[in-house]
Amino acid sequence: MLDLNSDKLSIKYSGNVPQDYDFSPIQVTFDFIYLVYKRDSSIQKAIEGVAREYDLSEEQLSDYLIENKYLIDKTDKNNYSELLKKYNTKALKRMLKEHGLKTSGKRERIEERIMENNILGNNLYLSSKSKVFYKNKKRRIRIFNEYLSKYYYFNEFNEFYMDNYRKKEENIPTEFILRHITKSSEDKNHDSFVLNNQIMAEYFFKKDKFSKMLEYTLTNFCMNLNPIWKIDELKEHVGIYNDTYDDLLYLEENLSKNFIISKYYLIWDSFNFETIIMSKYEGYLYLKEVLNFKDLSKINHDLKDKFYSNDDLKIKKITQKTLFDF
Repeated sequence: MLDLNSDKLSIKYSGNVPQDYDFSPIQVTFDFIYLVYKRDSSIQKAIEGVAREYDLSEEQLSDYLIENKYLIDKTDKNNYSELLKKYNTKALKRMLKEHGLKTSGKRERIEERIMENNILGNNLYLSSKSKVFYKNKKRRIRIFNEYLSKYYYFNEFNEFYMDNYRKKEENIPTEFILRHITKSSEDKNHDSFVLNNQIMAEYFFKKDKFSKMLEYTLTNFCMNLNPIWKIDELKEHVGIYNDTYDDLLYLEENLSKNFIISKYYLIWDSFNFETIIMSKYEGYLYLKEVLNFKDLSKINHDLKDKFYSNDDLKIKKITQKTLFDF
């Protein structure tokens, strides 16, 4: 059974994801700016939250944001001097020591070191660069977070977005997913193919485009029945996946049984099957069982007995008879 919460996919690095590929400075920076700019979080609280989310140290994140001018120091030397007066010399020396700095010298020099190294903390604020960054990145981040973040790496999507940002927004996630579907088909990777089609079905579910959702659900249904890229692992094949079963019943409520069956024939014929495990008509009979609410475990048990665990099963080569077998 496929696990939609499994490791994320990558069209370029499937099974060989480079170290830190799942970490994106753009995501980290955007999340921080969003918390401060749109959620009225304090700078410190935002740093703490984002550092925790991405497993960074607060100091590492703060340094990155300051070095890249997303945060600006707003130091008021008069206020800083007043702040220093609250500490005795011994306490100031302890601060310097904790930061690996020299503790020798007169009080005046010690205060200078404290100020130069911002040890007491400056008053930080978002730079104008941060606000421009937020404006320029919010569309791609929103698209990614709404439709793709559970399954794909942002770094890869960002590359795709940069090449396709002029396209209509609704076409960006679908074309990105289609790249994965195409690659899975070229690689004859059954699990990846089914999972990417499921992701596309989810996308159209969120858009209430049930006819389009049906296309990808039926594509998975046909591949569930005919796992032609898993011939050597046929006995381990489950049959119809839970997601496919549930989606078909959901779509039956929103479309109609006859519409689904008609679409099934079109989808089946769109496959360029060289071999098949069962005929189109046999697949139609199983589709009817699903749409008539037959228990999925019973359907899959029957599929295993007749096909996947059947030592006498003969894999059919496509002929005119099997291609148009109703």
